[in-house]
Amino acid sequence: MSNRPPQQMNIIISMYLGYAAMMICRQMVTILSPALLGDETLALTKTNLGDFAAYGTLGALVGKLIWGPLADKFGGRFTLLNGIFLTALFIIAFGLSANVLAFTGFSFLLYCSKSSGWPGMTKLIGEWYHPQNYGRVWSILATSSRFSVVLATLFFGWLLGFMHWRTVAFIAAAFALVIFTSCYVYLKEKPEDLNFFKEESNADINTNNPELVMAEKQALHNKYNHPLLGTGTIAGLVAFVQSPRVWLVVIMLMVLTCMMAFLDFVAVYLMESYQLTPSEAAMASTVFPVGSLTGLLVSIAFYDRFSKRGIRTVLTIALTFSLLSVLTLQYLPLFNLSAELNYPVALGAIFLFAFSISPAYYLPMSIFSIEYGGPHSATLVCIIDAFGFAASATFAFIGGRLADSTGGWTSFMNMLILISALGIISVWAFMHSEYRAAKQ
Repeated sequence: MSNRPPQQMNIIISMYLGYAAMMICRQMVTILSPALLGDETLALTKTNLGDFAAYGTLGALVGKLIWGPLADKFGGRFTLLNGIFLTALFIIAFGLSANVLAFTGFSFLLYCSKSSGWPGMTKLIGEWYHPQNYGRVWSILATSSRFSVVLATLFFGWLLGFMHWRTVAFIAAAFALVIFTSCYVYLKEKPEDLNFFKEESNADINTNNPELVMAEKQALHNKYNHPLLGTGTIAGLVAFVQSPRVWLVVIMLMVLTCMMAFLDFVAVYLMESYQLTPSEAAMASTVFPVGSLTGLLVSIAFYDRFSKRGIRTVLTIALTFSLLSVLTLQYLPLFNLSAELNYPVALGAIFLFAFSISPAYYLPMSIFSIEYGGPHSATLVCIIDAFGFAASATFAFIGGRLADSTGGWTSFMNMLILISALGIISVWAFMHSEYRAAKQ
C-alpha cells in the first residue's frame, strides 16, 4: 500500500467517494426521520418510521441477492456505478413522497440500490490490491461509510433547521449525481498489466521478515490457485453451504447488523429521552457514526499486524465493551447523576458502543469473502449480508413497536442488551474458526 501506483490511488478514491454518495442517500431516511415525525401533514408515527427502516432493510436484502451475482458476472465497476445512480434517483423520489405507502416503497428501492456498493467494491479490491493488504484497504473504505454519515448527519441536520425536509433530500441527490459523474471517468475494472500483483508484491515484501515473506507468497498462491476457479455459481453456492466457517460468519453478521441498526433509532431515542428538537437530535445522533469511524481509523493501524489469534482476542474484548455501553444506557437513571451529566454520559456510551462493534462488523466478513469466495466473492459477501439484513429487518420491526409500547425505550434497551451479549459469543466463535483454519 505504501508504494501503490497512481492507478490504485484513483481506484480507492473513486470507491471511497462512490460508496460515500450511496451511504449519504441511504442515511437520508434516518436523518429526515425527526422532521418527518414532526410534519403534521404526514401524520406519521414511530411505528411508521420503524417500518420504513424495516422495509428498507428488506430492500437491502433483496438487493444483495441481485447485485452479488451481477457483480461476479459484469464486474465491480458496472455494479458500483449503477448503484450510485439509482440511489440518487430514489432519494429524489423519496423527497417527492406524500404518504406512508410511497415512503415505504421508495425506502425499499433506495436500500436495494445501495446494496450494490459492497459487492462492487469486493470485486474491485480483489482485482486491484494484494491479499495481504485487504484488511487495510477495507478499513479505509469502511471509513467512507462512517465518515459520510457523520458529515451528512451534521450538514443535513443543520439544513433541516431552516429548510424543508424535501429540499434537503434533493440536495443530497444532487451531490450523489456529481460523484457518479466523477466515478464514471476514473473508476476502472481491473489493471491492464497481467503481472500487476506480482510486481507490487516483489516491491513491497520486507525481506527482513521471513514470516511476512511466506505469508505474502502464500496469499498470492491462494489467489491464483483458488479451489473455486473455473466453477459455476451453483458449485460455489454448494461449497458455501457445506462450510461451517460460512455459517459461523453468517451468524456473527446477523447479530452485529442488529447492533448496528441501533443507529436508525438513535436520533428519536435522544429526542424523546432528553427533550431535544428534531434538528438537535439529528446532529446529536452523529455520535454513533463518529464512534464507528473512530473504531475503523484505529483498525487501519492494527488489523493487518495481528495474527488470527490476536484479532480474536481484540474483537472479543471490544464486543464486551459494547455490552457495557448498552447496560449504561439502560441503567443510567440508577446512577443518580445530575440531569446535566446524564446526557453527555449517554452520548459517551453510544460512542463507545459504535466504536467497539465497527471493526468486527466491517472487516472479518469482508476479508473472508474475498479469500474464501474467490471468483464468487461478490455472491458470498451478498449472501452473508442478506442474512444480516434479514436479522436487521426483524430488529427494526420489533424495535419500533417496543419503543411505541408501554415499556418504551426500556423494553427496547432490554432487547439490545440480549443481542449485545450474543455478539460477544458469535464474534469469538467465528474468529476462533479462522484461527484454527490458519493453523492447518
